[in-house]
Amino acid sequence: MLKSNEFRIIPDYGDINDPNIRAKYGYLEATISIIGNIIIFFIKLFLGILINSIALIADGVHSLSDVSTSGVVIFGFRIAKKKPDKDHPYGHGRAEYIASLIIAILLILVGIGFIQQSIERIINLETLQHGEYAIIISIIVIISAILKELMARYSNSIAKKIKSDVLKADAWHHRSDAISSIGVAFGILGARYGFPILDPIFGIIVSLIIIYVGINLVRTTSNFLIGQSPDPDLIKQIKEIAQKTDNVLGIHDISIHDYGTTKILTIHAEFDSNLSLNQAHKIADNLEMKICARTHYSTIIHLDPKVIQNDLKTKRRIIENILNKQKEIISFHKIQIIRGSNGEDIKMHLIVDKDMPIKNSHELCHRLKSSLEEIYDSCNVDIHFEPCGKECKICTISCQKRII
Repeated sequence: MLKSNEFRIIPDYGDINDPNIRAKYGYLEATISIIGNIIIFFIKLFLGILINSIALIADGVHSLSDVSTSGVVIFGFRIAKKKPDKDHPYGHGRAEYIASLIIAILLILVGIGFIQQSIERIINLETLQHGEYAIIISIIVIISAILKELMARYSNSIAKKIKSDVLKADAWHHRSDAISSIGVAFGILGARYGFPILDPIFGIIVSLIIIYVGINLVRTTSNFLIGQSPDPDLIKQIKEIAQKTDNVLGIHDISIHDYGTTKILTIHAEFDSNLSLNQAHKIADNLEMKICARTHYSTIIHLDPKVIQNDLKTKRRIIENILNKQKEIISFHKIQIIRGSNGEDIKMHLIVDKDMPIKNSHELCHRLKSSLEEIYDSCNVDIHFEPCGKECKICTISCQKRII
């Protein structure tokens, strides 16, 4: 047994990523919620009928609606733990989100129904009956609110332990009931001391709280079902792992496909374009294992080659040294190194004697290509010859060797 730092006791069933283990936690939370809410419902219903309080009756039905949502929780976890099949290769984990959506819709419908009843009570105002019990009943209602808050905290602690949004939704359902119960208690006291309109007014306030919580749950759950951007904290964790992995130059385009208990992470990782495919694949496998160990996400990495600028500068200097050693070359410019899927394309403009025979220029071209191919395993060399003379703008600006 694990004891939390806030008086809550949660059993340790095992690996929270196992759908069957998650279902055990879901059943535990739902069972406690059902028992507690049934008891609270009958107490509120009896007291509400006794003093003719629409707010208290509405609050009692709100507590009863928590029983139905707990049933949805059980149903959701029961479906979610089913094994992958032909039609659902990634499992049934999203059933938890569908359960959350059903809970949210139930909350909204309950809230709308009691707003209507509260408005009717304002139009046809009724006084509380047995007002002499108002103080005692208010105290009982506040005690029930405390119990609901304890239930909310317990549900939320389990939700955090297994990272379950449906249990977070149920926890908020408990908390909204606790908040509304406090409002009902003050409404009863106000009605007892000559302000009967406070009871339906607090009934409306309670209903608005219920609707607000429901709408928030619909928005949150819908984002999961539709697809949303990854959590910034998760992106930060993944980038930290990538930074500590040798030869990974950077990552981008991080996407998450959330199927409940199965989560698939896809990222683009940048590697030096000079690495072999085999080397890059081994590094990517290592990065995938590190991310999986930290996040429990199945990871797919797309390899992106990256040109390292310093490497290009080094290669440019090597080419320049080769060209400087060729006595036939007066000057050179426009040296380009372009990396493609079939190797590197090296382009250059060479200034030579305007009277150089074609045979010599052809031999120079072959000699340069041979020298470059000795350095680079795969490259395409494109040489453009320019005659040296007075009309050469490049020479006029930069070359001290030009032939006049």
